[in-house]
Amino acid sequence: MRILLAQNMFHLPTHGGANKSNRILMEQLAARGHECHVVAPLSGALRPTSLDRHLSYLEGLGARVHSVTGESVTYEYRGVVAHAVVNPSRLAREVGAVAGTLDPSWTLVPSDDPGLIMLGAASRATPGRVVYLAHTLQQLPFGPGAFYPSAAGTRLVKAAAGVVAVSRAARDHLLKQGPIESELIYPQVYGAPLTGRDPDDEGAVTMVNPCAYKGLPLFLALADARPDTPFLAVPTWGATGADLDALHSRPNIRLVEPADDIDAILAMTKILVMPSLWDETFGYTAVEAMLRGIPVLASDVGGLSEAKLGVPYLLPVRRITAYEAGAHARPVPVVPVQDARPWLEALDRLLSDPAHRRELGGRSREAAKSFVASLDEGAFERYLSELTPAPAAPAADRPRAKALTPERRAALAALLAVHAAPPPTTAPEQGDHSS
Repeated sequence: MRILLAQNMFHLPTHGGANKSNRILMEQLAARGHECHVVAPLSGALRPTSLDRHLSYLEGLGARVHSVTGESVTYEYRGVVAHAVVNPSRLAREVGAVAGTLDPSWTLVPSDDPGLIMLGAASRATPGRVVYLAHTLQQLPFGPGAFYPSAAGTRLVKAAAGVVAVSRAARDHLLKQGPIESELIYPQVYGAPLTGRDPDDEGAVTMVNPCAYKGLPLFLALADARPDTPFLAVPTWGATGADLDALHSRPNIRLVEPADDIDAILAMTKILVMPSLWDETFGYTAVEAMLRGIPVLASDVGGLSEAKLGVPYLLPVRRITAYEAGAHARPVPVVPVQDARPWLEALDRLLSDPAHRRELGGRSREAAKSFVASLDEGAFERYLSELTPAPAAPAADRPRAKALTPERRAALAALLAVHAAPPPTTAPEQGDHSS
């Protein structure tokens, strides 16, 4: 098969769940002999970088750069050919160009797609051969928590040849809110567990992607309540300037850069906290930590409850239910006041009782190993091989400016304007648009 992934988030680096699972999925398909291509933005406001620095970053990873123009960089990494677009406003055009040359059997489009840019481009370029990947529930064009609801976008999702849910939470949400039937395929994104260190001997209380969506107020409350405990924060796509200021102001919180290899973070972690306040689709980082015997404190929301695999602790939060317009086309959550007491009690028990921490770490490791062993790396390949192309969506259903709501048009215009600005000369830092 010839497979094109058209995504409105970075191919490399991969510091978020959605783009990491997409990258690994394509590498797995390439290793099975399929011709795999990716169209993605090279950089943007969420991860500013110069072209030269990004090329150095790619070469440092071992990627083979094939061509560099003023509009795109084409490179190969682990058997997958990536077409990274310098100016994201040209993403749709690049999808059409690559699809015209490749003639893909299937075009995969993740839900993390502000403005329906990739879904619309893929539907035009490969009608009837679009497979929709439901990663981030808030980025779906329907449902009570949708950032940018769109009737036209919903029709395009329904017209896709197939829809894949990465968790039970996503599958149930699609069926209830669409209603849309989907295939549940858990991505196999988990590497070999970290060895050589018992996580209860050293390390910090760690949070990845500390931001309002993910429960930063609870993380700060824990750090404030236990000033002698070391905390570690790994900012990725969600952290605002105000969030970073709040983190820097706590002397017991150390900030570190995200890493493509999660072991670089987990090697410094004693306990992982995931106090998310929105409906998570899953929680890859929870499983990755548990595989390494690291206890995880997680909020009892959406797919994060699923990712804990029945192991304590799932803790209560007051969920985000409202958003306000944001400056960079990303809604700003209205965060309810949180009760940190259950979180502090759980953290104190793990910190003060090494035997309990070891027992929980062992249970976490066994549950995660069992879950990963149940995953089938060939499931997605079989799904595509058995899939039948869908009738092409009517032209009237294809997303155009007049089909978008005023809010979505404003968000898309703001997003493209931010992305089109010349990037500052800084090293690659942030991850993707996803959770």
